[in-house]
Amino acid sequence: MPEKKQIVYDLMLKYSGPMSVEDFYKEVAVWANEKGFEKELKRKSEDIMQKGKKVEYVVELWKNPIGEVKQMIRLRALFDNFREVKARRKGNLIRFNEADAFINIDGWLETIFANRWTTNPMYTFLRNLYDKYIWGIGGDVADKYEHPVHNDCYDLHKRLRSFFELYKKRVM
Repeated sequence: MPEKKQIVYDLMLKYSGPMSVEDFYKEVAVWANEKGFEKELKRKSEDIMQKGKKVEYVVELWKNPIGEVKQMIRLRALFDNFREVKARRKGNLIRFNEADAFINIDGWLETIFANRWTTNPMYTFLRNLYDKYIWGIGGDVADKYEHPVHNDCYDLHKRLRSFFELYKKRVM
């Protein structure tokens, strides 16, 4: 049974303005390919409401740097009041979409140490005592993979924020 440790909790991004959901999907896929992540679509739904569409997009990105540790990022995007808008810019008719976006990013580290001798409770107790009172060697194998998960989550957040700002400047 794998152990999950949550590294990044509820990294949020809110946006309201012009956007394209298809371009958003492409941007997430391009970022995942650049960083070497595999993508697994968990949920993609559209509901038609009175004010506009409501779109939900949940995707899990993961990669295995070594066989026992799995780095995971869960991206949940909710687009509310999604509608098509027509506007005149410099004499041309431009069509674009407008929506209220809420994006949530979580970072996880999943370890599978089922058959390792380090999962013995007595060994873990003695190791923690040794680390705390005698000489702090460091944690387990998974500790060195926490920092890349943290960096990847914040990099994805920064990339999506810049994507929205660039889209706003392109349309306006």
